[in-house]
Amino acid sequence: MSKKFAKELASIGIVTVSGMALGVDTYVHKYTMESGGKTIAVLPCGLNNIYPKNNIELYHSIIDNGGLVITEYEPDEKADSNKFLERNRLVSALGECLIITEAAYRSGTSVTARYAKEQGKPVFCVPSGLDNRCGIGTNKMIKNGAILLSGISDIFEELKNQRMNEYVENYKKNSKKSIENIPTGCEKLYNLIRTEPTSIDYIFSKLREPISEISYKLTLLELEGLITTMEGGFYEKSY
Repeated sequence: MSKKFAKELASIGIVTVSGMALGVDTYVHKYTMESGGKTIAVLPCGLNNIYPKNNIELYHSIIDNGGLVITEYEPDEKADSNKFLERNRLVSALGECLIITEAAYRSGTSVTARYAKEQGKPVFCVPSGLDNRCGIGTNKMIKNGAILLSGISDIFEELKNQRMNEYVENYKKNSKKSIENIPTGCEKLYNLIRTEPTSIDYIFSKLREPISEISYKLTLLELEGLITTMEGGFYEKSY
């Protein structure tokens, strides 16, 4: 979901903000840039002590792609637990809203959500299955008033201002472009694929065509940039 929303938002010109940590943060920065967008990383350390060290290459990529890497700490300061929480208030402050794709029961993400609420920013949460411990926090936030996020149109409905209207128009253009580019004979298959991961088994059960024919059509849709192939035999719409 982090990959999906980063790509969709970046494709219509929205700048993303995250903390350059491993996991979700890395996905946000990486897939924003892959989609030609700009991203901002807020660090819990000085610029001479990049944390995590595994993301030094990502740090340089963000700068090389016209993004920003910012920090409020002196160049040689090292990251520590307090700085992560302090950093999170800047992440939420820089955005128009906060999107949370997962959060455990007790996590720094919950603190970021509290900061966003204090700053008057809408908090959007992706709902999670009840057996996913990394979704306990997001489900609880939704229960306590966060906005359930099922697609980026939910964000547009909540944030109605002149700047957001420009992004809405870009979104509509992208959606219209995707429909116009559907290869002949692939319309039914394209409509079966949802904006969340859709399994090949589900597609086959609904389409009832030879697997070779379905694979051929999936390839055509992917070449047009209309769908994205995911691990484990799953597909999702690109817009």
